[in-house]
Amino acid sequence: MTRIYPGHFGCRAAYSIMDTRPQPVFSPSQTKDFLRDPGMWYFRHVEKWRPKTLGKKELAGMLGSAIADGTAVYHNGLKTSHVGSGSTIPPTPLDMDVLIKQAAATAVQTVKDEKAQVLRLGQSVYDDQSEAWELLEKRAAEGVFKHALHCPFQPQDILEVELTLPDHGYCRIDLVVQTPLGPMVVDLKTSLTLDVKYQSLRLREFEEDWQFYHYAWAYQDYLTKRYLSSSEEAAHLSPGDAPQVRRFAILLLVLEPKSRLPILHPIAVNPEIKALWLHSATQVWRLMDAMRKGEPITIDPRPWSTFNFYSKFGREDWADAFTKYFLDPGLLSAAYVKETK
Repeated sequence: MTRIYPGHFGCRAAYSIMDTRPQPVFSPSQTKDFLRDPGMWYFRHVEKWRPKTLGKKELAGMLGSAIADGTAVYHNGLKTSHVGSGSTIPPTPLDMDVLIKQAAATAVQTVKDEKAQVLRLGQSVYDDQSEAWELLEKRAAEGVFKHALHCPFQPQDILEVELTLPDHGYCRIDLVVQTPLGPMVVDLKTSLTLDVKYQSLRLREFEEDWQFYHYAWAYQDYLTKRYLSSSEEAAHLSPGDAPQVRRFAILLLVLEPKSRLPILHPIAVNPEIKALWLHSATQVWRLMDAMRKGEPITIDPRPWSTFNFYSKFGREDWADAFTKYFLDPGLLSAAYVKETK
């Protein structure tokens, strides 16, 4: 599939989303760190330095990882029960009870392993986070229980669980489910607390997050190559014949209050934004690779975006130039004026 990228220089340059994969490719988390601060990325991911004292951000990451590991066990259990039975009959209440407890135990063990690593490295926790540190196992188990009791997916709809794609930056996709519109990539986000009045803003920020377009691109590429390699008629097929990833979704799990149900928020994959993201990602990954190797590099002069569309003041006023008008000079005038001498 070839998309047309509206160039900043008044030209329209075509390039393919599917038939070539950029080299190298870095994970979404590494890339977002680089876009936030290249020096911090190098310090953390290349030199492998870690802070001696952990704060709220690090503990939140530990909690999120633990809940992700626990829910993966739960989703895999659902998927296995469906595949193994060969029917759409759901697991029995006893089976579900055992599965949920196994999933919660996995989350707790992940926390314990993370804590052991912290101690091995000689790290500690800030005094104001000591209570949060002590409650990590409890909160991880509660998060898994809350998700499992209100999971919005049926066993027969689960296609992939914790899918790691080495050729796509070792990105790890939490879940892929089948929908009437095709496969949907789902990412689990965990928040300890979230005021309901900020919920829509948080979801909107995720909608335009770098990570989700990486997942949509990576899974589509993986799905297409698997489809073409497994079909007996592959010689007569094109990438467009493969199942298409038209949506990704955020599954937001808010731990407090306990009455808040998990929020499933699907978003349509915009092909034009996906093309802009891929062009941007190619440039960023080349920069990252050059810095890692200590080599100079020349990048494509066409403009690209970091997808950092939000600040403490809210959504940036230039964000629509990328996400709505795609840098097309013929469209930009609907919302922007150009300064003239």
